[in-house]
Amino acid sequence: MRAFDRLTQPAIAAVLALLATLGGVAACSRSDGPTQGSGSASRVELQFWTLALAPFEDYIRERIAAFEAENPGVKVVWSDVPYEAIDRKLMAAAAAGRAPDLVNMADRTFARFVAMDAMVDLKPLLPGDVSATYLSGALRLPSLGDRLLGLPWYLTTQTVLLNEPVLTAGGLTRQSLGRDWKSLQRQALDFHQRTGNYLFSIPLGFEADLPFMMLADGVVPFTEDRSGPQPRLRANLLDPAVIAFLEGWVATFRSGAMPAEAVTGGNSHQPQLYKERRLALINTGPNFLKQIQRDSPTVFQGTQVEPAITGSLNRAHIAVMVLSVTNQSRNPELAARLAWFMTSAQSQLLLCRRAVVLPSVTAALDDPLFAFPSAEPLSDPAAEAERRIQYARALSARALRDAVAFTPSLEAWPDLRRAFEDGFKRVLLDGRDLRVTLQDIQTTWDGILALVPGTMDAVPRPAAVPARQPPPSGQPSTQRSTPASTTGQGSPA
Repeated sequence: MRAFDRLTQPAIAAVLALLATLGGVAACSRSDGPTQGSGSASRVELQFWTLALAPFEDYIRERIAAFEAENPGVKVVWSDVPYEAIDRKLMAAAAAGRAPDLVNMADRTFARFVAMDAMVDLKPLLPGDVSATYLSGALRLPSLGDRLLGLPWYLTTQTVLLNEPVLTAGGLTRQSLGRDWKSLQRQALDFHQRTGNYLFSIPLGFEADLPFMMLADGVVPFTEDRSGPQPRLRANLLDPAVIAFLEGWVATFRSGAMPAEAVTGGNSHQPQLYKERRLALINTGPNFLKQIQRDSPTVFQGTQVEPAITGSLNRAHIAVMVLSVTNQSRNPELAARLAWFMTSAQSQLLLCRRAVVLPSVTAALDDPLFAFPSAEPLSDPAAEAERRIQYARALSARALRDAVAFTPSLEAWPDLRRAFEDGFKRVLLDGRDLRVTLQDIQTTWDGILALVPGTMDAVPRPAAVPARQPPPSGQPSTQRSTPASTTGQGSPA
């Protein structure tokens, strides 16, 4: 757990008070330095912070040089910040009046700062049509009401990696495998009883995915209170749809169909169990294929790639990296121009060729980089591995058309999620009553939301889309079909 996620409710109030004082600092900062239109002959400096991109220094420096060439007199000073340090360093810099002009944040850190008046609205500063440029599902995260508080940069979304020998040992095939979480829950217990292994696992306690999956299933744990002068969010955890959704996961875990690590292990338990052949499938990013190839060549040989498991909305979740202009920038127009440049189709494709990540710009998805490869397997192991990774990349890129960032744009989101995790773990590990626990969590959530305002604009509520038909296989099966069971899912790498 990152340090910033451990803020208590009084600490949140203190942070808000601190950020409220920064408006005056920011106004002073923007007025006492040279700007693009000031007529000053002095060189303009833009401070640009990225997040854990040091391994791609050559890419960042090449892009900065290209931007400087297009904008004579502008000097971009780049700093890369470790993932775990970004919250602390950004808060410290803002408190000292030295926040960067442009900052790269992960979606959860962005949610921390979104309602703190810490970022500039980019709509009047950008040179092009945002809605026609970026994927709508990625653009949802930094859009709040009529404001645009950042631009989506590179993305990751999920595909299914499945170990076909482990799957068929449990009486399932790629054709009979469920394509949504409810179907997999129905298949999980029979699979475990047949093999002693597990069909799937997800984080239920630490780093719980359930709050995102709830929204991806069309179940909204919030409501809006309009009784006061301003609408505000309240918890809606006692809604029958929320209770039914969570009861399904409690029953699946208590039946023994999921490993104990699902409650205590966080996200890291899934790749580990998969490489040990204890999981038949893992819902993860395509970059994990390279790790399997390196660490477990035999497991890699039996691994096939399938579309991501989704909720009832048939939309995959996007993890979004955001570029935001801070309200302390002395040159917000130039900083916005740098954000536009770094998120252009050309800039993003250059990054995607270096890392298994995806672009947020619609036009970039038409590049051959994201085309499906030939289905014909290759005799050279290294070339075959690259072909399979290319298939996973193409599959995840196709899913982006309908995918959505299901992270709410709420600065209190990490605290709400932590409160949910703490309570839900007691249900799973201690046998505590779910409804009583949800009542306690609801009280905690309402206390947090009373301190940190928000509206339903911050909560992703997309409509359902039709399920996509399976794409070209891209990898012939390595196993013979067996009868189907009658019992019925970060930084570049």
